[in-house]
Amino acid sequence: MLGWLADLFRLAWGLPYWNARKALFRSRRGRMRHPCQSPSDSGRAMETHCDACLAWDKPARFRRVCPLLVEGRDGLVCSANAADVRPFWGGLVRYYGGTLLAIYTVAVLSVFIFLRVIGYPVSILHVGLPPLWHKVPQARGWFFVAQANRAFAAGKTAEGLLNLNNAYQFDPTNYGAGLALAKNYQAGQPRLSDDFYARLLRDHPDQRSTTSQEWFRALLARGDFPQASRIARAETLADLAHAQVWMRSLLFTTAQSRDDAPLRELLADKSPAAAVWHQLIETELLVRAGRKREARAALDRPWPAKAPAFTVYYQVSTLIALGDTFAALDRLAAQPAGRLDDEAGVTLRLEAFAVGQNASLLQREFDRILTQLNPPRIKILCAHLIRRPDRALFAQLCTRIERNGLPLSTETAGIWFSLLCTAGAVGDQARLHAFALQLKGASTTPFAALTYVEGFFRGETVEKRITSFLPILPLPLEVNYSLIERYPGTPPPAPAKTP
Repeated sequence: MLGWLADLFRLAWGLPYWNARKALFRSRRGRMRHPCQSPSDSGRAMETHCDACLAWDKPARFRRVCPLLVEGRDGLVCSANAADVRPFWGGLVRYYGGTLLAIYTVAVLSVFIFLRVIGYPVSILHVGLPPLWHKVPQARGWFFVAQANRAFAAGKTAEGLLNLNNAYQFDPTNYGAGLALAKNYQAGQPRLSDDFYARLLRDHPDQRSTTSQEWFRALLARGDFPQASRIARAETLADLAHAQVWMRSLLFTTAQSRDDAPLRELLADKSPAAAVWHQLIETELLVRAGRKREARAALDRPWPAKAPAFTVYYQVSTLIALGDTFAALDRLAAQPAGRLDDEAGVTLRLEAFAVGQNASLLQREFDRILTQLNPPRIKILCAHLIRRPDRALFAQLCTRIERNGLPLSTETAGIWFSLLCTAGAVGDQARLHAFALQLKGASTTPFAALTYVEGFFRGETVEKRITSFLPILPLPLEVNYSLIERYPGTPPPAPAKTP
């Protein structure tokens, strides 16, 4: 056994060594001593012994290095003349290649079996083919995502977050895992959530729109209006497909933070993406400065026909805010069909009738909406009733929903939470409690935070800021806006004016 191992070692180093010696001998023919034949022999074929094999435990094994070695009358001899001795690189390739292939195959099988035993959804091709190696960390990431989902379903939040974090560490390309981490940390660890959102923006530029929207919602819900304003301003210029939504967000967050600096920066920007908003911003700054007469004159000036549709929404809503509801409704009615979507039209008409204290028209509009009720319209009605509480109208809405039926599912959860908050805003304590019990019963976890939410609307909590619990409620953006307007808490101090 020891002799076989010794010859195996000699084979390993002998293949490159003797082939190299013989290649050098042929390149320097006649100018160097023969590398392997015995110098005392004739050098002729079948008469010359091989010195290179003498150190081997079984000299015949040297044939794996040099096939020229054969059995002669007097033992092992070289079957080639001295001048014809040549290297055999093919043997080196076969032995070394075969050995490496065998080692690689064993390693691949070992790793594959190990990963499959753990539960990673990998294929043998993912492990064995180098171009597919990137699939292995991805599979590990999805394994931990599945573990996280099971933990969340079982109410084990800490375990779920740990598994999600492992998934993202193993596979930073897994955008879904990173986004889920950012969302789950936004209530308990907001700074860590912001770090994840910033990383997603940097590492996944193709998902910028989704990341920015989710980050903005998180910042809005927890009342970080200055940072939300910065995102809204940047996306107004960068995300042209959703620029109108971002402008609405920018107006709202700067009003809440009482900081007009982002608006003034946009006004100073001469790029085409910013220029379309200059007239709107100039008008808004007049309104915020209390210069109502000048603001009214600005609203009456011609606005570009090709201006974004949100400028129409802004004009009508600002006229309503200034108390001129008749002019607002006239301007709304003068718009071409399709200029504003259904949600915008419903929102503006309800607000105009409520501000103008025209109860009959408000009731007629409400009845019209109830005849064609759907989740988007329920959202609009909830947002309106939170801003303008009316228990009678809310009771009509709930009666129609009970009659038509509205399933409680993942898709409709936002509507049900909107109804919960609306019940609290209008003071319908019975329905507030009933909605809270219904939502708790549908949750796989105790959802104890709903008790705190219920206490907030009953006035039983010390905390007066709605943003103390908005991060835990899956509410539509419009309902968040209305709740923040209704329950702003202590407003932040206005930024110091630079001289």
